[in-house]
Amino acid sequence: MAMKHTQVLALSAAIAAVISTGAHADNHKVEIHADAGRTFFEDPLKDANTWGLGVGFYLNENWMLDLVASKYDTETQTGGIDVDGTQYRLDLLYHINTESAWRPYVAFGVGDQEREFNAANAWSERDTLLNLGAGVKRDLGNSWQFRTDVRAFNSLDNEYTDLAVTAGIAYVFGEKAAPAPAPAPVAAPVEVDSDGDGVFDSKDKCPGTPKTHKVDEVGCSLKLTETVAIQLKITFDTAKAIIKPEFQGEVAKLATFMNQYADTVVTVEGHTDSQGSDAYNQKLSQSRADSVKAALITSYGIGADRVKAVGYGEAKPVSDNTTAAGREQNRRVVGQVSTAVTKVETRN
Repeated sequence: MAMKHTQVLALSAAIAAVISTGAHADNHKVEIHADAGRTFFEDPLKDANTWGLGVGFYLNENWMLDLVASKYDTETQTGGIDVDGTQYRLDLLYHINTESAWRPYVAFGVGDQEREFNAANAWSERDTLLNLGAGVKRDLGNSWQFRTDVRAFNSLDNEYTDLAVTAGIAYVFGEKAAPAPAPAPVAAPVEVDSDGDGVFDSKDKCPGTPKTHKVDEVGCSLKLTETVAIQLKITFDTAKAIIKPEFQGEVAKLATFMNQYADTVVTVEGHTDSQGSDAYNQKLSQSRADSVKAALITSYGIGADRVKAVGYGEAKPVSDNTTAAGREQNRRVVGQVSTAVTKVETRN
């Protein structure tokens, strides 16, 4: 028993020390709260609803001293004896600073509990309780707060521990700390534009930009992305897959473009006119596409993985196969390559 009283005295001394520390705080606020919840008993009592009232005194930004009175009605698990419980306690809450509207806290305290057993031979029990818990508050605006917490209550007299979960509403009033005095005005620094791009050094995130470049609001070069493309079109003699000399320049231009833009890939498509069988024309169109692919790889060093050759036979004519001119247009290999190019915009 002496050890229990020593623990109570130690806790009371700790609370008193915090009170004395915060007694000169500039922010004197008071919180009045009403709570309701549920108590879960370790003793052979039925779990019960509980309700209470409290008044809290803010000692400083983080610490609050809370005086709470609460009550519950229950009955014994055996015999059905009505039990009225009353608690009075003194708690100390430590609020954790956050930027959120939700503000968590931890709490500990000491109190007195009386239980009245309403039987024929009525009797009562008194306990000294230590409590420890955690909770959270939510600012609702206009000085109103929502609060909820969970507590463990340990009896120093009868060696049991109960658990309570509560939620409630609180109203906070009192003086707020005076705002800090405004700092003395500071003379504006002299602005400098070291690289002459029209943006002062204080805002320039890309120092040393060439004067010929157009820049954005933070001094970085403006870049313009545009699409560049090249088309290939080669025609062939009847029943042939050999690239005629006059079209070697077309292959060379495509190769030059692809060497300039290394991320490009091309699909060359082979086609025929309608003369001959479908099977023959399919094979001939593939040979024509393979001929262009081979020229790109062997003559101009384009990687084989960057060129795909597909034959379509006579399935995709672009002109009338009933005329010689139309058939010539259909005996072809075509392809197109495009890519996005980013260029720096320059001043006029």
